[in-house]
Amino acid sequence: MKRILILSLAAACLPAALAQKPKAKTKPQPKPTPKVKPAAGVPLTGIYEGAITLPNTLKLRMAFHFDGKGAGTWDSPDQSARGLKLASALATGANVTVTSATPPWRFTGKRSTDGTSLTGAFEQGGASLEMSLKKVAQVSTLRRPQTPKAPFPYKTTEVSFPNPTEVGVTLAGTLNIPTGNGPFPCAVFITGSGQQDRDETLFQHKPFAVIADDLARQGIASLRCDDRMVGKSTGDITKATSASFATDIEATVAFLKTRPEVNAKKIGLIGHSEGGLIAPMVAAKAENGIAFIVMLAGPGVPGDQVLIEQGAAVIKAAGMGEAVAAQARANQAKLLPIAKTEPNPQKALDAMAKALGLADSKALPASAVAQLQQLTNPWMRYFLRYDPAPNIARVTCPVLALNGEKDTQVLVTQNLPVIEKLLKDAGNKEVTAISLPGLNHLFQHAKTGGPSEYGQLEETFSPEALKLISEWIVARTK
Repeated sequence: MKRILILSLAAACLPAALAQKPKAKTKPQPKPTPKVKPAAGVPLTGIYEGAITLPNTLKLRMAFHFDGKGAGTWDSPDQSARGLKLASALATGANVTVTSATPPWRFTGKRSTDGTSLTGAFEQGGASLEMSLKKVAQVSTLRRPQTPKAPFPYKTTEVSFPNPTEVGVTLAGTLNIPTGNGPFPCAVFITGSGQQDRDETLFQHKPFAVIADDLARQGIASLRCDDRMVGKSTGDITKATSASFATDIEATVAFLKTRPEVNAKKIGLIGHSEGGLIAPMVAAKAENGIAFIVMLAGPGVPGDQVLIEQGAAVIKAAGMGEAVAAQARANQAKLLPIAKTEPNPQKALDAMAKALGLADSKALPASAVAQLQQLTNPWMRYFLRYDPAPNIARVTCPVLALNGEKDTQVLVTQNLPVIEKLLKDAGNKEVTAISLPGLNHLFQHAKTGGPSEYGQLEETFSPEALKLISEWIVARTK
């Protein structure tokens, strides 16, 4: 989920995966999923839909559209990815092999005698996950009753503009302009971690579209953009960090100041998760002239501390118990300092393996290697080391900080009181910090708050949180 929405779910569940790994007689580490050449066989036909279950219990739906010619397309609806090309889709007797070249993965399994189901393993990056699919007439859609539908009582405009401080970065998004005479106050949306589209779409939920729609009806303009390399936005993300993304938001604010429909003195920021970390980075600079910020589940403590508690909370929400959660904390305490301090990815991987009592990374299960590698990429290393406190303390504009009481990714007790204290101790008199009962990381009403619920819930964004945000912004801009 990266697309989740979200502070690295895979990293959050890393300790659980490692805690349950085989010890002495682990198999040799599999090589990364190879580029498979289409083999001889009978082309597959029809549409098959199923899901893989990730180590954090999160289910990720997939659909294969076989063209009867040995290939076809595939969808990952929960990640808003559709129509991606299959490299091959063939059957030899009951045996089935489906491959993708970009990104590289392979499904191998068996076809039922009546051809209505496929059962096997989804392999990517050395990890292998069980997967089963059923033949369907069409890919199922999920009920998302809050998603705004045209016609709208306000104007929507497609815009694009460059980030002058980052080569090759062009941002594209949707500008909502309310009905009536402007210029209007305007909110800039900032997505959570991972590559997100302008609506922060996850499991067909579009929370930013829901919030933007509500704001426009209250007389507040907004601009929400696709992240780099998503949708119509461009730019390299291989070395990008939260600091890089902060420059994208600064470019967005600068662009809005050129728009006649927007009141340049009343531009604010709404950031979710990592976006709630980036918003204070931008607002702390007086030259950006930020009028207000809304932090939705934004972290108030360093990233390594967030991940330690996140991992344990997600594990407990999944019903794995306190003992597994305790082991998760212990493993994270060993691994994260290495990821923070060792810049060489391979050396970091070997050091983390040794911290777990192994000779080197070759003794790790492939699934663990894939997760550990996430801890060594530039974005994660920056996140682990970044302390948001100094920038939060420098924010002088009005701040609304919200957390769901059942958030298992950015825990309310760990972060919200810290954010409130930092702001008030620095003299900010316009601080509203609220813990919302029963809500999860996406601000949905939830039972456990765990990531496995996100796609199961029909609610996209709680009405009480929606009302709170719009009323608070209106009160401070009009």
